[in-house]
Amino acid sequence: MRFENVSVVIPTLRETEEFLKTVNVILDNCNKNDLKEFIIVVCKATTEEALKYVEKGAEIAANAGVAYQVLYQKRPFLGGALMDGFDAATGSHVAIETADLNTAPENLGKMIGLAKQHPNDVISCSRWLKGSAFENYSPIKKAWNYCSQKFLQLLYFTKVTDFTWGTHLAPTSLYQSIRFTEMRHPIAVEEVVIPLRLGIKFHEIPGTCHVNENDVSVQPLWANLLYLRPAFKWRFASKKSMLREEQSK
Repeated sequence: MRFENVSVVIPTLRETEEFLKTVNVILDNCNKNDLKEFIIVVCKATTEEALKYVEKGAEIAANAGVAYQVLYQKRPFLGGALMDGFDAATGSHVAIETADLNTAPENLGKMIGLAKQHPNDVISCSRWLKGSAFENYSPIKKAWNYCSQKFLQLLYFTKVTDFTWGTHLAPTSLYQSIRFTEMRHPIAVEEVVIPLRLGIKFHEIPGTCHVNENDVSVQPLWANLLYLRPAFKWRFASKKSMLREEQSK
């Protein structure tokens, strides 16, 4: 296959100015011809104020000549929002961004460049490569994160350095063929470990993870233990079980 363009999936809940900054940063750092569409995934809990900014984002995208789809999610929680976004994607590749600037949207242009060179592989941002950084991140969580990444490297015998950030660019056909099961944040682990088990290569670039000091959605430390569940589950599962029924036949 070859890289043609990318569908950018952005789930949103309560983000306002950060959402618009995310859209603008992507447009400023990417060739518009490389962007197939924005897929903005909203849910029942998305605030009225956030929806106003989603509408403003549509104007910005229209002025840039990039398609913009507002998708009302059917599956629950963040994992469900991403799955719905993957299914709706029509680009040759799909990229995941958050609406709060956490996933370093300024790097998407670099990720697209790598995808053009390696169109069959997954391009990923890492918080642990040289040149990366954490902003407003709890030192305790950072230490836990580091230990977790090292453990997962050993568990999967891989050089991938970040399993849990969830900022990836992958062939759309790959993500549409995978049987994702995590409905919450640990879907980020599935986005890495399932392709690894399927023999897909990864290419990482450094990125800065920014956590908003006022972000009430940041998970408590104990919730990070949930990321280990899919890590163990898929490490020993059959490859057939990782694919949707129609793909595994």
